[in-house]
Amino acid sequence: MSKITNLFQQNNKKSAFIPYFTLGDPNYSASINYGKTILDGGADILELGIPFSDPVADGPVIQRAVARSLKNSFSFDTIFQTTAEIHKHKPETPLVYLSYFNPIYHCGIPYFLDRAKASGIEGLVIPDLPFDTKESEDLFKELRKRDMDLIHLVTPATNKKRMTALRETSSGFIYYVTSFGVTGERREFSLDLESRINHLKDFLKLPICAGFGISTPEQASSIGKFADGVIIGSAIQRIIEENEGDQTVSSLKSYISSIRKGIDEA
Repeated sequence: MSKITNLFQQNNKKSAFIPYFTLGDPNYSASINYGKTILDGGADILELGIPFSDPVADGPVIQRAVARSLKNSFSFDTIFQTTAEIHKHKPETPLVYLSYFNPIYHCGIPYFLDRAKASGIEGLVIPDLPFDTKESEDLFKELRKRDMDLIHLVTPATNKKRMTALRETSSGFIYYVTSFGVTGERREFSLDLESRINHLKDFLKLPICAGFGISTPEQASSIGKFADGVIIGSAIQRIIEENEGDQTVSSLKSYISSIRKGIDEA
């Protein structure tokens, strides 16, 4: 059983808080501090973004974060070392990478997975990897050997035939995209979001975690009443973008605490 699967089984039907930020924005030393701050604030799973030059699924806030990160010298050694430092702070909390497939492929899949696992990574989210491809099947097998999860995205447009295929290479949880488009904060969500998430739970037999657009404690509380997890990225990344130094850490503490409280009150 993977560490992520165990977390959801032990979560007593409460919604998990899954924050995200991009590694290396504005630098890797700061990322370690941000990761520790977010973990201390009550993250159940922490999603770490590996910067990539063409983040097609991401909106402007995360695109700018990636651009700032890539101004630093990029290396996988730095990515893994930074991840390991964050992991050491709270080793009981699962870490997940969000990465596009190209960097993983060029790093070498077995090597990447071995280093990621040793750094504390328990699963991968790969927005540009279709789940009905040989690459997905091969990666899923390699992950299973290491008790790691392949976390696929499902959108409102995903049909039943594709969801049936998705079950063959999915584990940990499903990242449910709450609305069409790229990442970014939104004011409103579809009125049938609850029914769609409940349908996915029954059909896929995996925890369903909602992301894309959630930014306020009120939204987190509302969606946390029926989703197995609440994923927040752009709002966190905006705090990093708009603050500097100690003020960033202070603002992150306050924001993470407010979201944690909202989810706990769901």
